[in-house]
Amino acid sequence: MDLPSPTFSFNLPSVHDDCQLECRLYLPHQLQNIESATQSSVHGAIVAHPYAPLGGCYDDPIVGFVGGELLQAGYIVGTFNFRGAGSSEGRTSWTGKPELGDYVSLYGFMLNYLQELHSTLASRQNAPPSEAIHLVIGGYSFGSLIASHVPPLDVMLDLFCNGPTTPTTPIYEIGSAAQKIAAQSTRHLPPAKQNPDQDNQADQPTSRVVTTISYLLVSPLLPPVSQLLTAFSALSVSVGGKSSAQARPAGRPAEQLSAHRTLALFGDQDTFTSARKLQRWSAEMARMSQSGFTGCEIEGAGHFWRENGVETRARRALQEWLQSRP
Repeated sequence: MDLPSPTFSFNLPSVHDDCQLECRLYLPHQLQNIESATQSSVHGAIVAHPYAPLGGCYDDPIVGFVGGELLQAGYIVGTFNFRGAGSSEGRTSWTGKPELGDYVSLYGFMLNYLQELHSTLASRQNAPPSEAIHLVIGGYSFGSLIASHVPPLDVMLDLFCNGPTTPTTPIYEIGSAAQKIAAQSTRHLPPAKQNPDQDNQADQPTSRVVTTISYLLVSPLLPPVSQLLTAFSALSVSVGGKSSAQARPAGRPAEQLSAHRTLALFGDQDTFTSARKLQRWSAEMARMSQSGFTGCEIEGAGHFWRENGVETRARRALQEWLQSRP
């Protein structure tokens, strides 16, 4: 399946400079039934689009089929338009740093949203939190380049989820939007079940559920193309356009992609990065110590996945990866 009409459409401010970004959220059918809406179903995914100046936006067909497979597998899917795409404000940069801030905004939203949703489902079912929240950090082409540089999970949790934030800041607005949309997402569910120990539980401090991530890169960009799109600069996340105390380090792709479960989908006819270079990179990533990286080369596929039969094979590979989730 491809992505249907979104369940929610909304704007978020970029943490880089408050630039307003178009965002969409898609809820799987499992959340329409309290019997199947358990903690184990609270998984999310972000799918970022290709380079805006070349026509990339969240309506891209590759974003559609990748997001559709994730949705079919029970994931809550988030997409967004980078600055300069669709009706998002701003324009595409030469460095990728503002776009990294754009991605971080939806990432932070999803962390807060999934936590709120998980807590609500637990209270509605009167059940203790059980399974970890899981989020897939994904993207296609340029979107995969930015996704591979997002800050490590502990940095993201510290930025968005640990402690109060100042009202009117992007971080605060993103958290508020997550709470509001999570409440709207569960209003169809039955009221919370009564529990004789409920008052005692209410007095106990709440703790955040363990969060885990994985990466999904479709047609990843490697040097020199990736360096051209970031002006050969080292990426970092600037909160509010500041580069001192509020700067957050970007993730090191090799470390992050090997440390977490990762699927890289690419074709052997990619015109942006040669098959030989992709094969060598994939093999090197898989050989890293305790690597969770998996590279999947689709025969006959180009960068845009338009060749006969290649989309079907890519879908099958993605389905197998999702089904093999621990």
